[in-house]
Amino acid sequence: MSADPALSPRRSLQSRVATLVFVAALLVFPAVYHNPFALHMMSLVAINAMVALGLQLLFGFSGQLSIGQAAFYGIGAYTSGLLTTKLGVPFPAALLASGVVASVASLLMVPVTRLSGVYLAVSTIGFSILVHLVLMNEEWLTGGTFGLIGIPRVSLFGYTLRNPAYSYFLCVGCALAVYAALVRLERSRFGRAINAIRQNEDAARSSGLAVTYLKSQCFVIAAFIAGLAGSLYAHQVRYLAPDDFTFWKSIEFLFMVVIGGVGSLFGAVLGAAFVVLLPEWLREIGDYRMLVFGALIVTAMLFGTRGLAGVLAATGRALGALMRRAAASG
Repeated sequence: MSADPALSPRRSLQSRVATLVFVAALLVFPAVYHNPFALHMMSLVAINAMVALGLQLLFGFSGQLSIGQAAFYGIGAYTSGLLTTKLGVPFPAALLASGVVASVASLLMVPVTRLSGVYLAVSTIGFSILVHLVLMNEEWLTGGTFGLIGIPRVSLFGYTLRNPAYSYFLCVGCALAVYAALVRLERSRFGRAINAIRQNEDAARSSGLAVTYLKSQCFVIAAFIAGLAGSLYAHQVRYLAPDDFTFWKSIEFLFMVVIGGVGSLFGAVLGAAFVVLLPEWLREIGDYRMLVFGALIVTAMLFGTRGLAGVLAATGRALGALMRRAAASG
């Protein structure tokens, strides 16, 4: 969750306990639920959560509205897929290369970090469309509209992860590592600087902060995370198509951040679970599922920037207060 230096020791302890319970639930999930499809869907939640966490850094922390994260996600996915299928590069090296290539590609967007609001959003949409066209038309490299097939399963230390539970642990482990890294980043001097930029960019610049440089760093970090997630996605589904990485996918990532709660890392995870899992849960109602899904998104928007994380935190505080009153009266 978003760090707050004013948190009381009691609330800080409650936050840590809730985090430990959440992590423990993720670790025991495969032992409780053996369904391969459920493990696959939870792996996709972890992968999408990584991209949403990176977007939270951009939008929630530094106030940069990007609708181009699907481009870096796709760059990472195709980089890993091509390296492993064409060149036989081991997965760990392909994973790292995916993040590096995506972050290098993000340097093309550095000039637009001087923009803000809808102007920045439109620029990132243009970049996303450009990347999609490259993936779709450069058949000699990406397979074009036929896609990239035959992507191998993840192999670590000579062992191929054929069991869905192992792939689940890999994806969840990477997502937890990204989450922990961004928590530390949020609490660092860098995190305080970009938060100042989000609150008032002119005031931050007059205070001596290198605003454009800091915003560019956020872009590169978010792209690196999206590239890592793309690599995991490529080896999870083992087939890539250009239509998986359109700018509509970027809008989906933005939904995750807004629904979960702008400025909340935990909210980005909740938003990813909401957007990925809910359409599957509603599949039984057939053609009406997207109608219901849209209605639920509108309902979630009624909570404003707090999102699901804010509602969950408020519910937890209310329950805690009731329990303390019950203990005091008892």
